[in-house]
Amino acid sequence: MANFQTHFNVAAFIGAVGAGTMYYSGLVDKSDATLLFVGGIVGGILPDIDSDNSTPTRIMQYLFANLISFFILFKYIGMYPIINLALIWILSFMGVMLLFNFFNKLTVHRGMFHSIPAGFIFWFSFSLLFYYVFKFNYLVSWYFGMFIFLGSFTHLVLDEIYSVDLSGNRMKKSFGTALKLWNKDIKSVIIFYLFAILLFMAMPYKKAFYHSFTKFDIITTYHKLLREYKK
Repeated sequence: MANFQTHFNVAAFIGAVGAGTMYYSGLVDKSDATLLFVGGIVGGILPDIDSDNSTPTRIMQYLFANLISFFILFKYIGMYPIINLALIWILSFMGVMLLFNFFNKLTVHRGMFHSIPAGFIFWFSFSLLFYYVFKFNYLVSWYFGMFIFLGSFTHLVLDEIYSVDLSGNRMKKSFGTALKLWNKDIKSVIIFYLFAILLFMAMPYKKAFYHSFTKFDIITTYHKLLREYKK
């Protein structure tokens, strides 16, 4: 299994390339591209949300708690005095951390949260959160969730790569436990798939999201990226 630093670095690289591609293709502006980059990093460490309380896991949980608290706080800036805003941030942070503690007691590592359907749940959940709660543009919400999925998928691929012992020419016991569509717990599999379907049905402007990629020109984008690199 890849360690925290590897997941973070690779997710940052994938997020940067993806966000840059989205920006130079004209699908997003600079500020939205930065947001997508962050989404790629978040998604890259998100599958380990069901890990034991190790130091990397605590760092990840603090990161998520601060990120969510920031977006909640941002929603109320200009509406309340600074003391009220500080209280909102503190309550938001504590609420998210309590949810993490409750979540850790209910899950086991390398369960269904380390799977492809979980990646879609992450995608749709974050998109709905950004659109309905934080009031982002629907396309930005779709794209942010997509980068969450991209980072999550990258995480699963890395875990599978690290489960192959090339020097010993063998597969480790962890092989096949990350990049999967189901596991032996049939009830959790059914719940995950049903939840993913329900979340997808709640997603706004599906056709508009699909159509936004019709203007994506990979060749033109490649030339723009190449010119920027030569600078």
